Amino acid sequence: MGNEEFLRSLREEVDNIATAINPSDLGINLEHNYNPQLILAPNNISEIVTIMKLANKYGVSVYPIGSGSKFVKGICPFDEGVLVSLKNINKVVEYRPDNMSVEVESGLSINELQGMLAKDNIFFPIDTSNDLQTIGGIIATDAFGRKKYMYKTTRFYVMGMEFVSPQGEIIKVGGRTIKNVSSYDVHQLLAGSWGALGIITKATLRVKPIPEKGLVLQYVVKNGNELLRIIDSILFKEKLSLASLTFEQLDSSFLIKVELEGFAETLKLQQDLLEKNHGFKESNTNYADINNTQGIISLPLKSYLKGLEKLLELTKPETGIKIKGNATSGLLSFDINASREILQNLSDSINSLQGTLIFENLSLTQKNRGNAYNLLLRDIKNKIDPKHILVPASKVVRSRL
Repeated sequence: MGNEEFLRSLREEVDNIATAINPSDLGINLEHNYNPQLILAPNNISEIVTIMKLANKYGVSVYPIGSGSKFVKGICPFDEGVLVSLKNINKVVEYRPDNMSVEVESGLSINELQGMLAKDNIFFPIDTSNDLQTIGGIIATDAFGRKKYMYKTTRFYVMGMEFVSPQGEIIKVGGRTIKNVSSYDVHQLLAGSWGALGIITKATLRVKPIPEKGLVLQYVVKNGNELLRIIDSILFKEKLSLASLTFEQLDSSFLIKVELEGFAETLKLQQDLLEKNHGFKESNTNYADINNTQGIISLPLKSYLKGLEKLLELTKPETGIKIKGNATSGLLSFDINASREILQNLSDSINSLQGTLIFENLSLTQKNRGNAYNLLLRDIKNKIDPKHILVPASKVVRSRL
């Protein structure tokens, strides 16, 4: 590769850009098998344009990064190229509380955004577990939080976007309102692309008023069968202002937490109903962390109970399994002492339910969206990034090229 020529040309065109050899020198933590040859922290968007144009000229791979909290989930290990940190691209461009929208640069952290919005009793509905996650990273991964059931995913709140294309062109799409979108929703294509189709530099986001009241209720069930019954009732039979339903295994019992959001009077009625029907009581304890486990399963809601049943079947002394879940987000997580055969059987079951299983950062299932989908994704990538400069190790695109 032309890394030396690339860096020499970059220094001729850009002043005072931060560079490093080790990601930790710029406050970035990556696993040991992710080894960029150079790390850059541009100070403005024009420097990103220069980086991309020179990368195309010299054939250098580019990997954009925000906080890095989800980087390994969407990118395969690599020993090449340039890591481009967006941490300095972090301004609030325009805040319009009366219009319930805000335009920000992609390196702004979710914590900084929420702090600004809270002063006007407004919030961005994606409640990530990491306050340092950047807006660009949240959009690129189409992130969602604990309350996905109520608030969906990030793409539903992106009205407009500016991004730098793989060939170094600034492209603006969408606008300040939904009505501004009169052609293809290109910004929706980039949401969930994990950076493979463009480096997001700005975004116009839709925000919401903070709900009048939030309420958390909890109840301990004695066994897995009772857990299945209550999840089925709350998810599919009862009408609630439901933001989340989470649970964690204690021993043979399970602690269930139900989170409600909305008008205070309505929530009081729903609280009384849940207490009468199931025995739920108000709670102020913390939620279980479902991220730091060996395995995580994602399922469509219609298949969630069947997936949970399969996991509960593994509850035996020799496996030592501990299960946690967010039923409203379709997620199950677990730690287990399991043989390869047990994991393969579980993987087959999850595959049959159209779900995914990741165990110790390795995907044990494969989504099959059909050959036409794979060809479409390949053609889009090849058209806009013919040299495969931007995120060539993408798990989203690479497996389908």
